[in-house]
Amino acid sequence: MNKFYLVLVLLAAVAVLAAPAAAEVTLGGSVGGSTATISVTSSPSGAEVYDAGTYQGTTPCNIIVHTTATPIDHDIVVSKNGYYDYHHYIGDVYTDQYITVNAVLTPVVLTGYLDISSSPSGANVYVDGIYKGTSPLVASVDAGSHSIRMEKPGYDTWYGTYRVSSGDTAQVYASLGPSVTYGYINVHSTPSGANVYVDGTYRDNTPEVISVTAGTSHEVQVVYSGYEVYQQTVTVSTGSTVYLDANLVTSSDAYLKIASSPSGAAVYVDGNYCGNTGYSSGSSMNYMSIGPLTAGTHAVMLKLDGYNTYTSTVTLSPNEIRTMSVTLTQSAPTPSGNAGLHMASTPSGAEVYVDNAFRGYTPVYLSDISEGRHTVLLKHTGYNDWTEYVVFTAGQTVEKDVTMSPASVPPAPTQSPFPVLAFAGLAAAAVFAVRRMY
Repeated sequence: MNKFYLVLVLLAAVAVLAAPAAAEVTLGGSVGGSTATISVTSSPSGAEVYDAGTYQGTTPCNIIVHTTATPIDHDIVVSKNGYYDYHHYIGDVYTDQYITVNAVLTPVVLTGYLDISSSPSGANVYVDGIYKGTSPLVASVDAGSHSIRMEKPGYDTWYGTYRVSSGDTAQVYASLGPSVTYGYINVHSTPSGANVYVDGTYRDNTPEVISVTAGTSHEVQVVYSGYEVYQQTVTVSTGSTVYLDANLVTSSDAYLKIASSPSGAAVYVDGNYCGNTGYSSGSSMNYMSIGPLTAGTHAVMLKLDGYNTYTSTVTLSPNEIRTMSVTLTQSAPTPSGNAGLHMASTPSGAEVYVDNAFRGYTPVYLSDISEGRHTVLLKHTGYNDWTEYVVFTAGQTVEKDVTMSPASVPPAPTQSPFPVLAFAGLAAAAVFAVRRMY
């Protein structure tokens, strides 16, 4: 073969081998060697990944984007049976970008309903231990088995278990029987005016006769500021009366006396529930006594539906009795039949999604959340996504304050130098062959 034709063959071979490194055909026109990477993971993994409607594989997977091709919007969809689809819109990407998409998938929750009534009506209804309101009512629940409890003063507590199918309504009816098994505890103290608690619940001040369920043991505590707590366990027979005379002993412990306006607020000290504030008039404050407490700093919190939560810290000295009068401020009203969500985050400015619908940036207050279970999602650049199922009750506001965790950034992938080196070697061989011709 003549040398000239040999050179042509070598140059043709160089062009064929170099073609994949220089360009490849894709929808939209010529493609260069510049790329970006979209790395998609999911929890749980094994979900199908689509980019602009085109299947890309299952998580975890990387999508290689040729950035010199005709640009397209990258709408990433992560799909898995039993879960809601996860959508993440990216738009244009640029050369050498490494974009991470972490899809936290939300299970599809199937729901049914409990239509609950009682005779007499007006009983307090608890489903799986959660208060739902007074009978009659209809409660939305997850498909499956649920425990139901109904309580009404003067009647025996009613218990039941019902199974609900998705989309169906189970009828629940309770015939409450009147309670007749009561006894009495007659409590006196020295000094008088002490708070009396029975089984952890405040009942009244001494001297007082208190009705209790007969036939079971009851824990009685007599509490008075500056005195040791008097404690006694008693069992009362039906229709009988047990007499307790508490001779209180002075103490070096500290106490808090708290009243609120409006009254009825739940009081927590150091995270422990202490009871609810009693009714107070403008001229006569009704202080509830909390203690004994150790000398030092304590966290105080008051909560009441429809009002902003009150928090404070107090530092108590030995034998100190600290009096607090708290005026609660009314929170933003929640529309009838809906619940509220007060969402805050550290750092602030996180995107808030409820059931995958964007609702604003933290801190945010939403007052139109429908009753039931919803998925709340927070997204913030540079931080891991945060998500949680939250159960909302009509007329109540859920408060969430989330500390987001920083996201780790994986190193950008490096490209293999082989295609460039191979092209250079073949080009050198062609030049060498030309030189030998002459």
